[in-house]
Amino acid sequence: MTPRDMGVVVICFAVVAVTISLSFLALGFWLILPFAGLEVLAVAMAVAFAVRGASDYESITVTEDTVEIVQHRRGTTETHAFQRYWTRVRQQQGAGRLQPMRLLIGSHGRYVAIGSALTEEAKKQLARQLSDAMRRPLA
Repeated sequence: MTPRDMGVVVICFAVVAVTISLSFLALGFWLILPFAGLEVLAVAMAVAFAVRGASDYESITVTEDTVEIVQHRRGTTETHAFQRYWTRVRQQQGAGRLQPMRLLIGSHGRYVAIGSALTEEAKKQLARQLSDAMRRPLA
């Protein structure tokens, strides 16, 4: 969905919530109205958060000599390049049960965290794919 479409969804939700709360207000239940307003505010904030992160991406390119990582987050772009021969993929377990595993790629003590939006299983699969891609000779 585009940001405009998300805005339309929030407006439709607001119209429905206000219509329902106004009907309760007509019956004398005035306390419903402020809570409907809070509900619309919460939905609008959640949609704004989703729209803000919708354009984030990571791109990993493995070439003959280099591994290049491009990370675009909230309007800023960072590019990291490593020599392919020395580049390693590491999986770093979180300190506790609630801290997720981190997937790191880099060399010579300089590592970049990648795949922060992925599940733990998807991170493991990506680690295998990257390790395989860096071991194989490119045609």
